[in-house]
Amino acid sequence: MANTHLDICGKDSGTIWTAKPVARPKDGLLLSISNTKVGLTSQGKHMQFVRVAFGCHGNWFVGGDQQGNIYHFNIAANRFKLIYRSGLSSTALVCCSHRPNEILAAFSDYTIRCLDIDTGDMVATLRGHDASIKSLSLDTSGRLLLAVSSKDSVLWDLNSFSRFKTLNGGQEIGVQDVFFLPFSDTIVTCFKDDSIHSWETDTLEYKYLLPTTPGPSPHYRAFAASQDGKVLVGGGRSSLLHVWSTEARSLTRVIQLPSKVRHVRQLFFLVEPCDAGASEILGVLAQDGILRLINIHTCKLIFQMGSSDQMLGFVCTSPDGRSVIAVTERGDLQVFDVSSMHQPPSAPVTKMLEDEERTPSTTPPVSKLATSHVEPTSVPRKTKLVPRPFSDPPDGSKEEDKGPPSLDPEKLKSILKTYGEYPAKYRAFIWRCLLHLPGNHAAYNTLLGKGTHPAYAKLHQQYPIKSRKLLRVLQRALSALAHWSSIFGETDYLPGMVFPFVKLFQNNQLVCFELLASLLTNWCSHWFEYFPNPPLMCSHGGEPPGHHDAHLLEHLIITTSLHIHTLLQCTTPEDFEYFFHHQNTVDINAVIREAYHLCDITPKQLHPNQLLEPFVPLTQGTYPVFNKYPKFIVDYQVRERERIRLEEVEYLRQRQSALELERLTEKRRHEEEAWHRQQELLLEAEGQRRKLLELEEQKLSDQRARLQAMRRELRVKELKVLDAARQRFLEHQQSTKEAEVRRLDDEIRKKVVRRDVETKALLEDIELRALELEARKTALEQDLERTQHETVYRLRADHEAEVHRMELERDVLDGEVDGAGEEEKEGVADADARLARVQAHEAATRALREAGARREERSRGERGRCEEVVEREEGNLTRQEECQRLTDELVRAEDAEARERTPLSVEPLTTSTEQSKTEDSNMSQPIKRNCRNSRRICTQLEQTS
Repeated sequence: MANTHLDICGKDSGTIWTAKPVARPKDGLLLSISNTKVGLTSQGKHMQFVRVAFGCHGNWFVGGDQQGNIYHFNIAANRFKLIYRSGLSSTALVCCSHRPNEILAAFSDYTIRCLDIDTGDMVATLRGHDASIKSLSLDTSGRLLLAVSSKDSVLWDLNSFSRFKTLNGGQEIGVQDVFFLPFSDTIVTCFKDDSIHSWETDTLEYKYLLPTTPGPSPHYRAFAASQDGKVLVGGGRSSLLHVWSTEARSLTRVIQLPSKVRHVRQLFFLVEPCDAGASEILGVLAQDGILRLINIHTCKLIFQMGSSDQMLGFVCTSPDGRSVIAVTERGDLQVFDVSSMHQPPSAPVTKMLEDEERTPSTTPPVSKLATSHVEPTSVPRKTKLVPRPFSDPPDGSKEEDKGPPSLDPEKLKSILKTYGEYPAKYRAFIWRCLLHLPGNHAAYNTLLGKGTHPAYAKLHQQYPIKSRKLLRVLQRALSALAHWSSIFGETDYLPGMVFPFVKLFQNNQLVCFELLASLLTNWCSHWFEYFPNPPLMCSHGGEPPGHHDAHLLEHLIITTSLHIHTLLQCTTPEDFEYFFHHQNTVDINAVIREAYHLCDITPKQLHPNQLLEPFVPLTQGTYPVFNKYPKFIVDYQVRERERIRLEEVEYLRQRQSALELERLTEKRRHEEEAWHRQQELLLEAEGQRRKLLELEEQKLSDQRARLQAMRRELRVKELKVLDAARQRFLEHQQSTKEAEVRRLDDEIRKKVVRRDVETKALLEDIELRALELEARKTALEQDLERTQHETVYRLRADHEAEVHRMELERDVLDGEVDGAGEEEKEGVADADARLARVQAHEAATRALREAGARREERSRGERGRCEEVVEREEGNLTRQEECQRLTDELVRAEDAEARERTPLSVEPLTTSTEQSKTEDSNMSQPIKRNCRNSRRICTQLEQTS
């Protein structure tokens, strides 16, 4: 039959299925749930589920979607309903163990809300987180809730719905995950540096640190603990799983997942009915959306769910281990039947990889996960394929569906008679075969699913056993027997009778229960016919000893009563161990041999077998009905016990109400008395405060007066200090000024003396220079006058010679009129020659003057400018003289031409000569005047310098 698909379609309630579905053989899928809300479009709006959680008994579960709707799915009643609508996405869900009708839901507004699934009411709201809550964890008692977010971890007290404690991981190292270890008072904390620590729940005292493997950081993100809290598994951003033993506090093994797994998202243990909490099946949800079920001891892959098309995002398992619910990436809920997953595959043989060579190391070896399909590329070089066939252990710790194998009872009897006992290794297996235990897993799980029987709810108070595991197994066995038949919930001696069997078969609870059921139905069937009186078989048990030895019977009755009285006084397991382990006067082997001997010689009419019915094994599938007891008495006691329990509950409720009312009354009375005392104290305190205020005001006024006087004194002292400082400053300033004046006077005197000396030296230097200049000037003037006289004398002599020659020529010309034209030409040529000579003479004179000027300029040095002025003036005069001479020569040339045209006379020549002399004298006067001016300017410049 195909699996059933449920579409809620936005309904508030409805049925889950019309006919009970059958799990799909391929993957065990039982039911698929989606929520498509009808809208404006034809396809509607798909509401994605994000979280899911099972109830404490596993017969119902709740799911939350991204819109904040919480749905309750009751599988037993085949109904679903909407219990809460918040409008906020749910981030975590968990069901309360001590209040089965309440759940805890964390939402995206950083709050945790307690909801009643029956009424849909919100019981309480827990606030105080600073970030989105990613996980919720309950302790074993159900009293404490551990809420973990990315910023903080808070312990909440669910009895008062208040903050119990806050766990801080520090600023530098943050907390990655925090959770309770099942059935222990331990909190396990994983920090972001991959260190795993454990703490005491109540006091938060540090307990121990779990070791990790050296090498690359595993980056833990997911953890899972077994039901008994003895095994812890962690995984993260790698393909390795680390397995720790919390009892030994050591790392036991490292499991390597397939190469496709790169990141572990979620881990959980699958609870098995008869494993006593020692879970072996681990669920691993990886980043590829595939859930793999593996055995952590054999490292075998048992089953896997999901695919690349239907990836899983979140997984939750039921408390009884029967069902698994997965939230897909699309947002659907898929319910899987675990019993269908355990069917072995029909194809290849399961194989496991083992290393040929293993070097000794302090870290545990890495066990590689074996699958049903081994690819050649995934096998390392130094590994070999070793088949691991299934073999049933002789102790019967693992059951088969077909029941135990058959053994020959006659051979077993001969072995028992020969050796007196069976081998300890095969004893449980032999008794399992002899009793033909059926191995009814389903029927036993049904009994366990009913929970703890009320008659044995306080078993730990009546039988305080140190081993909590043994106490839990004993409680489960007694509860299963009480649920199987009501008589076993009313017998007070049943725990003492069952305890040895439970201690022997504590690792296989199914075998223990069926062995007890076989014992009770075959050998103890008549014990309860006269309930609540003592068993009838025990009262007839004295006939065989009385037949053989009456004195022995009397002794045994006395001894037995003494032993029973002694055992009844034992209150702790140590007392029992002391009684049985210390030396006694009776040899148990001898007693057993004597019992066999008495059994052989006892007459048939007195043999106990006459009182017993033939052995009938337990039936397959379901257990037989055990009703060999007065049902009306037992039912009456059950009703009375239930009535008493209800009355006790009502009494406790009324007592609690009365105590609460009394507490409130007492609290109010105390509050009123405290209020009156507080008012009186306030009045007294007010009067005292007034007095104190008056005293303080008086002290304050006195202090102010003293402070004012001190301020005046300090002001006067300050003024005096300022006056003295000002006076010292003035004196210092005056002394500084006087010293400055003296220093200035000294400098002035030094400068005056230096100036006088420099002036005197300068005057002497000027006088020397003036004398030198005067001497040079005198020498130059003398040279100039001598040169001029020589030049004038030479010119005059030439002129006179020329005049004389011209007179001679004129005389000749007078006589030679015919040759006038030629003479005229010769006169012009002679005049040109004379003019050339005059110009040459003037050039020589000018060269001499320039040479003298250069010598004078080199000798003077500082009077260069004056000499330049003098040279310029002399140059101007020279040019004027040259111009005048040229002009005179031209005039003379014109006069000569005019004389040639007119009769010659001597007077004009004489007149021109005198005129030239006058002009020479007139030219020498400006030169002298300019020289005097130059000397005066030089003198003024020297005085100025």
